[in-house]
Amino acid sequence: MQFTIFFLLCGASLVFLAEVQSFTLRQQKMVSIYALECMAESGIDVASVSKLRDGDISPASKTNRSVKCFMKCFFEKEGFIDGDGQLQLENITVALEKDYERSTIDEMLVKCGVQKEDGCETAYHAYECYHDHYQNL
Repeated sequence: MQFTIFFLLCGASLVFLAEVQSFTLRQQKMVSIYALECMAESGIDVASVSKLRDGDISPASKTNRSVKCFMKCFFEKEGFIDGDGQLQLENITVALEKDYERSTIDEMLVKCGVQKEDGCETAYHAYECYHDHYQNL
């Protein structure tokens, strides 16, 4: 399970942005349900979800509001962000403790746990930051 789960783990995430083999059947089901619910809520298209799942952070996704709000929805369902768009750092820490040393988690939270102008921007920034700096640890 990877931090991707923070960003799609973030709930434990992500079938979607994680290695499916590392999830239990129940976790895989929940991630799929969350993804479908968040697709409906955000209006994101299937192609964009596939790109996110594959770690493709293209310039187009950086300006696509539905992509950013999909990430917020997913994080919210995982408990990594609340309804007001505030990152839930303790929940994120607990989820990451299984895969990372505390010093790395603290570094991630400082670098990637930045509150932006709204929840969609905050969630997308966290995912993008993880992808750019921590995905291959």
